Amino acid sequence: MVVGHEADGEAANVMQCRLEVCPKQLFSNCLTSPTSSSSLSKHLLMEYDDIVWIKEKVPNDAGLVSQLPTSITASVDSSSPQDKVTVGNDVSSHITVQFFNGNNKKVPAEFLKENEEDGNSISIEDFDITEYEKKLYDNAKQTINLIGDLCNRSEQITEQQKETLLRLEEKQQECQKITEKMEEVARQNEQLTIAKQELEQRLVEHSADQEESGISQSSKTEGNLSQTEWQRVDSSHISNSDLLQPNSVTFLQSTDKIVVTDQDNGLLLFSVEFGLIKKVSSSEWKWPQSAVYTPDNKILVSAMVRDGSGNKTVWKRNLIKFNENLEFVSRIEGPKWIENETVTREHLCIALNGYIYLCVTGDTFSALYELATDGQWTELCHKRSARFSNIQVLAVIDVITEVLVVEQKRGYIWLLSIRESTICDRNMIAAVEKPGALCIDDEKQLFIHDIGQSKIRLLEPRTFEAIQDVALTSKNLTAISAYQGLLVAVYCADKIIHLHRNWIAISQ
Repeated sequence: MVVGHEADGEAANVMQCRLEVCPKQLFSNCLTSPTSSSSLSKHLLMEYDDIVWIKEKVPNDAGLVSQLPTSITASVDSSSPQDKVTVGNDVSSHITVQFFNGNNKKVPAEFLKENEEDGNSISIEDFDITEYEKKLYDNAKQTINLIGDLCNRSEQITEQQKETLLRLEEKQQECQKITEKMEEVARQNEQLTIAKQELEQRLVEHSADQEESGISQSSKTEGNLSQTEWQRVDSSHISNSDLLQPNSVTFLQSTDKIVVTDQDNGLLLFSVEFGLIKKVSSSEWKWPQSAVYTPDNKILVSAMVRDGSGNKTVWKRNLIKFNENLEFVSRIEGPKWIENETVTREHLCIALNGYIYLCVTGDTFSALYELATDGQWTELCHKRSARFSNIQVLAVIDVITEVLVVEQKRGYIWLLSIRESTICDRNMIAAVEKPGALCIDDEKQLFIHDIGQSKIRLLEPRTFEAIQDVALTSKNLTAISAYQGLLVAVYCADKIIHLHRNWIAISQ
């Protein structure tokens, strides 16, 4: 409801001037002359006729007014002319406004007039609800989008929780399988321990029987008896303070001696009966690996040899030959292709025709090389995605040499047919679950370490089918070698050498 003046601006200005000046003069006259009271009343009545009344604007829409609970009225105070005189300037500068709660309040007339002139007054006709509906719609849309995002995020979290639970369940199953395998190995170890104790007891009883019978033997006979008694033991082990990082082993033919290469301690000569016999190391070579017994009764190893021919000392890979007393015989430089490569493992094998095969494994590659009898190296293959863990010559048929190479990364054995320094055929064999070290003994029997089953198995060399489990091992087996019914296993991490009896070889 808008309240305003209906008189024109000029009359209002005249009234304001009269109220500001005349009352002061009239009141001073009254104070000086009591007889002028009648003239004062008359003058006020004349001035009263010039007062501009402020009335209420009635809305054009009578129906809208009828819907309001109460009305706002504005009127000028209807007191007597004398009261108007006493009010003075308040008559023209204030109006009384009645609000909805019934309270009356005086509002400056200039305030209402300024609001009318500035257009700040709000009427029912000017109120538009469309803008508020649009804002409400936008807010509701944003709320719906936020709820949708919250639902999507909740679904993602739920899926992640499900995947996490599935992975945890798989881990638990794997742990359970590992626990079961460990329990099985522990039971088998207990059985082996019991069997070993029984054999030792039988050995003690047998020795006591021999002492009672008064049998005397020569030192040679005693040595043979000791060897016979050793063969009756299912397994034994050699541990020595000189074993720091053993990585390969080979038998000396027609004896009970073995040669072990130690990366930190050189060459070690052991007797399976009496332990360490000799240790050889030198400042001219280091890091020996992959000992092999050659057909000419020599020991061939791969090592790094000092080369001081230039201005500075350089270490180069060489193949070194030693005799059975671990005395240096000769050496030949390794393949030039890997001079600047970082090699972590090396494996050697020698064929009956005198050809030597070297497989190396680095951080990012594996390669196979052939050394002919004339001293010429040939690179047979170089693989970036493979990991060779062992190599053995299976057979030599005329001009073709068959070589077994263990590719540990994929869990296969490669059967390579090599002719004239070229691989002419390659087959992949899945002999065991996860192949590791392998060896071939003097009877052409093929032994392989099954890492998945923690066993050394005897394979049929033509069909590669498992014939029998020879020994139980741990998964960190490094190398194996077999000769005349004995099988030796090297554990680099444990710094120990295990000896096992191969009953199949002896029975044959």
